[in-house]
Amino acid sequence: MQQTFERFIQAVRAAEIRVSVSEALEAHAAMALLGFEDRQRLKDGLGAVLAKSAAEKWRFEQGFERFFRPAPAPGAATSDLEAAPGPATEAESQAEGLERVLLERDALALQQAVQRAAAGADIAAMRMVSQRGVFMQRIMRQLGMAELNGRIEALAQGGRREEAAALRAGRSWMLNELKAYMRQQVELYTGAAGKSLREAALRDRSLAQIDPADHARLRELVQQLARRLASVHARRALRANRGVLDVRRTLRHNMGHGGDIATLHWRRSRIDRPRVVAICDVSRSVADYSQFLLLFLYSLSDALSRLRSFTFCGDVAEVTEIFARQPMAEALPAAQAAAPIGSTDYGQLWQTLTERHLDAFTPRTTVLILGDARNNHLDPGAGALKLLRQRSRELIWLNPEAELDWGTGDSEMERYRPFCELVRQAGTLAQLEQALDEMLKRSLRAA
Repeated sequence: MQQTFERFIQAVRAAEIRVSVSEALEAHAAMALLGFEDRQRLKDGLGAVLAKSAAEKWRFEQGFERFFRPAPAPGAATSDLEAAPGPATEAESQAEGLERVLLERDALALQQAVQRAAAGADIAAMRMVSQRGVFMQRIMRQLGMAELNGRIEALAQGGRREEAAALRAGRSWMLNELKAYMRQQVELYTGAAGKSLREAALRDRSLAQIDPADHARLRELVQQLARRLASVHARRALRANRGVLDVRRTLRHNMGHGGDIATLHWRRSRIDRPRVVAICDVSRSVADYSQFLLLFLYSLSDALSRLRSFTFCGDVAEVTEIFARQPMAEALPAAQAAAPIGSTDYGQLWQTLTERHLDAFTPRTTVLILGDARNNHLDPGAGALKLLRQRSRELIWLNPEAELDWGTGDSEMERYRPFCELVRQAGTLAQLEQALDEMLKRSLRAA
């Protein structure tokens, strides 16, 4: 029962149900107490211990039904529920037993044999869908497939073709049953773990190389990241507003209480919620990045409540009101399309900002630039950028290109770097997260 229980707990966790050590111990005691005779009673008992919310109860029921699949033979003495993995027999005995099962089409016996083979193959260690073939090969070895194939070949060569044909048909039936079993195991064991591995891979993959099939999931991750950073910022701001304990002041004001501490006093800091001007390149050279960078800015609205957003390509367009008034599905394409199409000219960008939007740049403003700094060999406009930097608190540049490419070809990144307090590569979600987290930390400096 112990192995069956451990595999069941792994399946429950794969269904995105958190199970602590104490909850697992309680579930083990419940399973031992309830036994396997009454299937519904066991499900209800384990569900009461392991599922904490309506969503988890639903996922638990689905996982339970998949794991404890009823046996196909009605009225049988044993069932899939009660089958416990046992030690593997010798290969020859396995082959003989398997031959009988295949010829008689004994579904229950095959199911139990597959369960024992799966336990021997450590099926519960499967974490990704791509591992399905590997574990199926392991199970077939445990079942004695090589010996079975040798038996079929020997019968055919010995002239016993009808027996060989019957075994081949039985082998095909078994493989179909095994494929169905593997589909069930994939559902059981590659849920949350496989999802976490896929998400980890997406975080470290270049935003420009994300497969279109993963775009929806990446958008969810970007939004989760933005919400998490907003939450982290709120907690940091709360701690900073409360301050640290002022020991001297606390002792001085409580001297009249005989040494007992009656009132705590704190050294407080003024916190300036970040005032940010965000400038996002949406030209064709960064088109694959810009949709995710714009999504990130849109999702950061809670943390960056004083945010003014601009997009640029052939010219500059302010998109602050687009973000404020339109839902995300409409705001992102509208913000991307707002900037007139044309050759990217960073020098003209700085000049236009000084002429039209100089009021946005103040000593309390953080300027956040999202772009590759590729200027088509035009005037970089360093003087205008210097003016914007002098009027602002700091300038942060997030470049989606690899750092080795900065300053090559028409890149002006090395020329712009001296004006920036923080320059980071942000071509992946993980890099973007790290860079934006640094920005939020810097924003908590005293005003």
